[in-house]
Amino acid sequence: MNWILEADIVSYFDSLDRTELMKMIEIRVADGSLLRLIGKCLHVGVLDGADYTEPEMGTIQGSGLSPLLGNIYLHYVLDQWFEREVKPRLDGKATLIRYADDLVITFERKDDADRVMEVLGKRMGRFGLTLHPDKTRLLPFRRPPARQEGGKGPATFDFLGFTLYWARAKTGRWGMWCKTRSARLRRAVTSIADWCRRNRHQPLKAQHTALSRRIQGHYNYFGVSGNFRSLQLLQQKVQRAWYKWLRRRSQRTRLDWEGFRALLKRFPLPHPRIRVRIWGAYHEPHQRKSRMVEIS
Repeated sequence: MNWILEADIVSYFDSLDRTELMKMIEIRVADGSLLRLIGKCLHVGVLDGADYTEPEMGTIQGSGLSPLLGNIYLHYVLDQWFEREVKPRLDGKATLIRYADDLVITFERKDDADRVMEVLGKRMGRFGLTLHPDKTRLLPFRRPPARQEGGKGPATFDFLGFTLYWARAKTGRWGMWCKTRSARLRRAVTSIADWCRRNRHQPLKAQHTALSRRIQGHYNYFGVSGNFRSLQLLQQKVQRAWYKWLRRRSQRTRLDWEGFRALLKRFPLPHPRIRVRIWGAYHEPHQRKSRMVEIS
């Protein structure tokens, strides 16, 4: 695949047409009682503090039913349309990858990509949806030559919290890889640092348990092959944030680095670990081996 169509839907869950959604559900569901129950869930009000509203469009975010209904909607609006009407008319290969309302489409030929780019917005508009004009783009994502030297590298794109890019493998060939998106990494670090600030008065054991749970959850999602360096960076920044706010627990005593290293031996934070190996070791990007994270 040489071209990527990266699409973003503006306020998706707030924009889908409920009437069209019910028609889609009726294709597979004949139980009138269930259909009435779904209709009631769609029209339930929202209580935000002291403000009560009853939106006329979309599904109520926060409801356990909302992701399911949103997935059904895009199945008929996008998935079936792409497979049945778009792909047979293309000259090259194309693939749609979608998770909820996050989607990318890959193309072999640029003329196919241009044609889909032109009609995709119209298709969405028929069902009350709008593509974000700045976040929807078509970009080249060709495999670089096996021995490319110098010059500007190929384009990158973001999907599901990862940045996908081309990197040179240990064999010297180029391969596609992924790393944690910079904005997502900053958000994770900021969130954990804010938690350390608000909970610095708690016992060390309680802090360690909560921090370990948050860090491990991040590793479980972003721990894919090739992303070890981003996991190490998170561990390093979390350690520094914890050290910073532990030092401010008291105005009389100050925790130094040596004392904090001893504390980490008693309460070690989870070490980065690859949970999902997408590609084999032969495809690993050519990088210098990084040492384990140390506080200095």
